[in-house]
Amino acid sequence: MLDLRLDQLYARNWYVLLCKPNQNHIASRHLAKMPVDIFMPHHMADIRKGGRYRRQRKPLFAGYVFVGGEPQRIPWQRIRTTPGVSRVIGSGARGPAQVPCDVIEGLVHRCDEQGMLQTEPDLSVGDKIKFMSGPFAEFVSTIEHIDADQRVHALLNLMGAQRRVAVDPSQITRLG
Repeated sequence: MLDLRLDQLYARNWYVLLCKPNQNHIASRHLAKMPVDIFMPHHMADIRKGGRYRRQRKPLFAGYVFVGGEPQRIPWQRIRTTPGVSRVIGSGARGPAQVPCDVIEGLVHRCDEQGMLQTEPDLSVGDKIKFMSGPFAEFVSTIEHIDADQRVHALLNLMGAQRRVAVDPSQITRLG
């Protein structure tokens, strides 16, 4: 797991790698030998196997791994040919696309030491919530459902009709 202080988060540039199907762990194991920071958050998901459901640790962003470091020191050619890595996102004429530090910071703060995404324990069905960021900022609603991936579903009155929206718990706050 990524063990960084906030000042270290801002001192690094972050990029996204697309991994080959089901090879996130292979890619991260090989990337760990390079002079880059690796971040691959996980969550618990219900997986259906043989007609039964069981909880299993899965990457939060299936098929993607974040890498960070100083751009001049990142061995891009080695990364592109790393087993399990398909390509570097945005590696056209402008170079790799940089991920905003606040995205990584938000994810790191919501994960434990093993990289597991921690859920917001104080949210439950029926709670009044206020959207703090995103396209629905300042809207107030009620939680209708929380799915296995910890996405919160709420009904909003948009354009004269009730619409169900799914939102990440980090974008909302519970009202009294």
